[in-house]
Formats: sequence, C-alpha cells, structure tokens
Amino acid sequence: MDDAALRAELEAMAGEQRALMTRTGGGSVGPTPVEARREQREVFVRHADRLEQLLADGGWPTAARVGEAAARAAWLVAQHADTQLSVQRLALRLLREAAGRGEAPVQQLAMLEDRVAVTGGRHQEYGTQVADVVDGRPVLWPVADPDRLDERRATVGLEPLAVHLARFL
Repeated sequence: MDDAALRAELEAMAGEQRALMTRTGGGSVGPTPVEARREQREVFVRHADRLEQLLADGGWPTAARVGEAAARAAWLVAQHADTQLSVQRLALRLLREAAGRGEAPVQQLAMLEDRVAVTGGRHQEYGTQVADVVDGRPVLWPVADPDRLDERRATVGLEPLAVHLARFL
C-alpha cells in the first residue's frame, strides 16, 4: 500500500472513532450504555484487526511517511485495541523503535506503554490511564513507584499528574 492510501485509511479510521465516541458518549464521565459499548467494541476490534495487517506489512506509520494526523490515528487505534493485547504489543514494539529513532512522539509511546501495562494487568509507569471517576475525583489504574511519577512523566514531556487529572474534573 502506498503512503497516500495508508494516510487516507488511517485518517478514516480516526474519523470513524471520533464520530463514534461523540455519538455514544465514549470518554465521558459516567456509565456508558451496553449498546454503546458494544458498538464501540465492534469498531475498535475491526480497526485493530486492520491496523495489525498494516503494521505487519509496513511497520509503524511515522509522520514523515503519512503525516501527523495519520500517525496519530495509528496510535489511537492501538490505544483502543484493549481486547487485542497482541495488536497493542505489536504496535508498542514498532512505536518504541520509531520513537527510539526520533520518528514518533515519546508521549504517545508512554501512553501506549501504560495502556498495554493496564491491559496486561500490570502497574503503569506514567499514570496516563484513568480507571474511573469516583465522587468527582479521577482514580488512576495502579502506578509503579508513585512517589517518582511526576519525574517519570517529565522525562517524556508529559505534564504533572495533577494537571492531567484536572481534565477529568
């Protein structure tokens, strides 16, 4: 697949996910109806299946190859592939390689590392994944070494945890 076709496909997936999340209330505080979660799952699985093929065929789609929006779309699809840990792990490996070459944002790498850790039942490193909002307060999934969390976040260009969590209020 040429880079222009890859760009168009990735951007279309991101557009479909944005529209879906807006329509179904995904990402908002409070319970999501079962039908909305089912619809989200169907789209996320379909997109993750396709992303797996694209990654296997061409590696990580960097911004230099497909543009910022399409590269971010690949990351978004990987983030939402929670029921397909093998896809998330493949994406993480390829994104890690691209970030190591300076071809992908380390912030996206940190967020995907946390997502894969949470999906795999491990503690996250950067505190990017919120489990729920209880009594108006965001609750993180467990974090490794919480006393040094803001230091780790700073090493990858993430804002302090308090600033991140304020978005959920």
